[in-house]
Amino acid sequence: MLFLSCVFTVLKAQDIDGVHSFLVGGVSVSIPKNNKLLLYSGVSPTDNVKAFVALPNFKVNKYLSLTPGYTFVNVKPDNQPQFFEHQLLAIATVSLHLSNKWTLADRNMYFHRFRQNADDLSFYRNRLGITHHTDIFKKKINLFLQNEFYLSLDNGQFTRNRIITGGEIKLSQWLTTQLMYMYQSDKGRESRHLAWLVVTVPLENFGVFNKK
Repeated sequence: MLFLSCVFTVLKAQDIDGVHSFLVGGVSVSIPKNNKLLLYSGVSPTDNVKAFVALPNFKVNKYLSLTPGYTFVNVKPDNQPQFFEHQLLAIATVSLHLSNKWTLADRNMYFHRFRQNADDLSFYRNRLGITHHTDIFKKKINLFLQNEFYLSLDNGQFTRNRIITGGEIKLSQWLTTQLMYMYQSDKGRESRHLAWLVVTVPLENFGVFNKK
């Protein structure tokens, strides 16, 4: 679910930029060879922003996974015309299991924004993080701390940095919830505090499209 950090945004001076909070819901389904397809939709409770994202995740081996993705963002600012944006991304994530309790992961992303009535933008994004796996009240919990930077491929400048912390809890075999806090620093802009709630229903546990 952490891939969602690229998708939920709002109109600011003819551009799309991060906002304070999002509510996100979606499903995961199994696809052949033990891979996954993640489908999410989200809405900002403070801004007229809606988004949809599709993320097929292919596990190459125990260290490497590949994730192409597509995002559609629809924005309806107050007293302004509605507009939309398409986004394409390609992700390679390298994971190293340090022990049964700790995992180190490095996510590398190519991120391209097809903007309406504006020039396209391209970025390289790198997110390095560590996750602690534990149990609380017999529930499986993953606690994580990450840092992500954006490098513009159009001008070669570092444009954004995010410090991300949060947790993911498996409430039952039918429901997983993730809560994230981000401290976001943008070049030439004030820093922001972002909060996201992500709820996932694993349809493979219902036997839906459960293919090996």
